[in-house]
Amino acid sequence: MMARTTSGDLTGTTRFVLPVLAILLMCCMVFSGALYAETTEETSTQAATAEGATVDANTKPEVILKQNRKCLNCHKREKFKELENGEQLSLQVHRDNYIGSVHGEVACIACHTSIGSRKHPSKSTNIAIQSQREYSLELNQSCTQCHAENTTQYEGSIHAALIAQGSTKAPVCTDCHSAHAIQNMADFQSEPGVPCKQCHEGVYDSYAESVHGQARLHGNVIRDTHIQAPVCADCHRAHAVTALEIGDTLRTTCIACHENVNLLHRQWLPNAGVHLDVISCAVCHAPFAQNRFDLHLFDNSTQQPVGQKETDEFIRNQMKSFEESEGSTDLLEFFTSVTHGEVEGTLGNISVRGRMETKSGVSAHQIASMNFARRTCDSCHRDDRQQNQNLTVSVPGADGRVQQFEADREALGSVAGVESMSQVYALGGNTNKLLDIAFLLSLAAGIAVPIGHFTLGRMIKEKMDRGES
Repeated sequence: MMARTTSGDLTGTTRFVLPVLAILLMCCMVFSGALYAETTEETSTQAATAEGATVDANTKPEVILKQNRKCLNCHKREKFKELENGEQLSLQVHRDNYIGSVHGEVACIACHTSIGSRKHPSKSTNIAIQSQREYSLELNQSCTQCHAENTTQYEGSIHAALIAQGSTKAPVCTDCHSAHAIQNMADFQSEPGVPCKQCHEGVYDSYAESVHGQARLHGNVIRDTHIQAPVCADCHRAHAVTALEIGDTLRTTCIACHENVNLLHRQWLPNAGVHLDVISCAVCHAPFAQNRFDLHLFDNSTQQPVGQKETDEFIRNQMKSFEESEGSTDLLEFFTSVTHGEVEGTLGNISVRGRMETKSGVSAHQIASMNFARRTCDSCHRDDRQQNQNLTVSVPGADGRVQQFEADREALGSVAGVESMSQVYALGGNTNKLLDIAFLLSLAAGIAVPIGHFTLGRMIKEKMDRGES
């Protein structure tokens, strides 16, 4: 009986073990096949490039995707290349990120042209790279092949100008769009803080706390609805990034969204047009910011601030030498001589414009709700406030950045200061009370003369009607 029991147990065990062994054998075969396929795919990558694989406009998308997968199959691993300056350049590219990007059907070798028709990896493709920055600048040129219009805009931007001057921090294409995970423009989200925050963290933090930032994230707190409040690129533009410190660009940008601004201000603000011309929007709508009064030269014929053209280099240099050697009063005298055409090369129709601005770019983005906006005259036209305001004299450079010089506010009381203020003067806007008195006297005379003339004419006519001589 024990023998039969043992035999029965062995038979049952055998029936259980055999299927398990069969399953394990099948798993081993599948795993071996996958491993072989992966090895073969890596090998075929070298073979494809060794045969001179190329990509042109007629290459089918499925062929490109097949070639890209061969590249990505190797570069999915975490690998690094040591550069000439000792930096470690990551060679890892996440396959899913790239295939799912807007460039997913663009061949790898379309940008990495030095590898395209050579056996890779090999000594011929093991190029020497000085630094990650140099490599980014080199590959930045490949973007121009497809994005000519954006490239033209970028070349005229302040970012490109900074790179031309040797900046190691000004962004190139891949700094904002990434190298291999570029999103479709319709899906691209510029918040929170990408990509501008990488360089302009202070400005972005001010924006995020402002009425614009809050409306963008949470909806308009007044109307209780979500609105498309502006982000960085809406005001500064995405590729043709320019400075907005001088001229009418900033005001025009604000009015583009707030189209009823003129009508609303005329309802309560005397001389609303003049105020909007000489006061930056942020001065009143960022009420906790420090302000400054800025003077700059303006070409009336081109309607542009003087200094942005390459031919204005001598003006920028002259201003710098004045500040370093003779002081701010002489800067104002220089402005006067320019407006009178006494400086060689400035015979155009040039005037001096003054404008109230916030003191820094960070504070200019601290736009508060309109409930906190300055709406009273003594916010600006008050003696103690005038005394504490900063005076600057500015000229924009050819790259769009502003060359700014501190000046003594008392200089506005000089002859040169009075001359410079002739087109920007507002009652109470200057610490020199003689200007206020002269303005009031001229205003009184302007009113009295026509009234007196009319009254005298009426009296003479009535006397003549009565027959009196």
